[in-house]
Amino acid sequence: MIDLIYLAQADFKPELIEEKTIAKVQESGLMHSKVVGRFETVQEPLKQTDNIDDIFSFIDIYGTLRFAYIKSAHKISPKPNKLEKQATAVGGELGFNTAEFYGFSLHATAYASQSVNFLNPSKDDLNKDFFAKNLDSFVYLGEASLDYSSDAFQARLGRIKVETPYANSDDIRMAANTFEGASIDIQHTSKLKTEMIFLKRWAGYDSQDEDAGVFQNEFKNLVDDESFGMAGASFVYEYAKNSELTFWYNYVDKMSIISYLEAAGRYFINGDFFHLDYGFQASNIQELSNSNVDGNVLGIMSIVHYQGVFFGGAYNVAIVDDGKYITNGFGGGPYYTSLDEATLAAISEALPGDKAESYRVGVGYEFENLGVNGLVIELAYGELYNEKASLHEKDVILTYEIADTWYLNATYTNYESSSGHNSFDRALVRLDFRF
Repeated sequence: MIDLIYLAQADFKPELIEEKTIAKVQESGLMHSKVVGRFETVQEPLKQTDNIDDIFSFIDIYGTLRFAYIKSAHKISPKPNKLEKQATAVGGELGFNTAEFYGFSLHATAYASQSVNFLNPSKDDLNKDFFAKNLDSFVYLGEASLDYSSDAFQARLGRIKVETPYANSDDIRMAANTFEGASIDIQHTSKLKTEMIFLKRWAGYDSQDEDAGVFQNEFKNLVDDESFGMAGASFVYEYAKNSELTFWYNYVDKMSIISYLEAAGRYFINGDFFHLDYGFQASNIQELSNSNVDGNVLGIMSIVHYQGVFFGGAYNVAIVDDGKYITNGFGGGPYYTSLDEATLAAISEALPGDKAESYRVGVGYEFENLGVNGLVIELAYGELYNEKASLHEKDVILTYEIADTWYLNATYTNYESSSGHNSFDRALVRLDFRF
């Protein structure tokens, strides 16, 4: 999904305009969610003024109106029946950017999810994924920051969205993950850049823990009340065209030190006619404060494109000691074999102390060659296993970006565990209108 900011039309002085980078890119689909370029920025115009009184006069309003439907059917083992739940919601995000004053600007975004009551069942049969405490609708301020930008330096302070291997937005339901903290981006040369982050708290779909009584619309500490949070720094080097070497060092207080190295790229064999995406990754996770979050992860992936057809595979292995397990961090995680539901970290955490392996294969088609721009269909199959258990998942994913304004995502997930206690089928449809 390409998450761009669209600017409202307003009257302002032409001499006060300067183009700035203010938006992030998210790749479309499942198989391409870990390819090179997923953390890059997109150029968008942002108004600039040298008169502080004009900061709010030249405000840019943007947003996404999201319509979403979900239905899940959990198989109740050993009973033959299924527990079905569904929900329909409307929401999205609404935000603004002020004009820049000598590089400084203000940014804010509210996130919302509102139940469509006349389409929804009673709360006993309502799927909880779109809602907050007591299955209520929610509205909250997910982003609110003071930003600074120059030609080679950008900084943000406050409630922000970040895209890093172990902390990311992972926008998979109604509200993306956002964080309280700060980030700095420095472009040293055209090929070398640095990012530094400090994150204290977070909110969003991945952040909730119902057993602990915290929900997605509430900001909570990344680890616990005694942890200062997460500090990280990275170097990204473009060693060839469309190819990057990335190194991240993250210190997560009271949890672990995470070092992450990745080489990922895109190799064109015959222009746009035939090309290859590839990636290699390695993580070293060292526990702190007896957290048991400790281990090593290795991974490899490749996707071959021929005209509109693409197919590929990925493999990960997690090597841990007795009682230890790996982590996704705070978001969807970096691992190549992640599926719509299943992840390597999830099976590792569920069964600590065992070596865990996973693979994913898939095929897809981009309909541009048939004259339907922006339409992609993917089929994916994955298996995750260790000595005690295994998970199997089949995904069917349709994404359709229509004229840079409408975006449709539809996913069918079939998830099977060897125990049968957490097996389910799920259908999720989201339609976004961007303005």
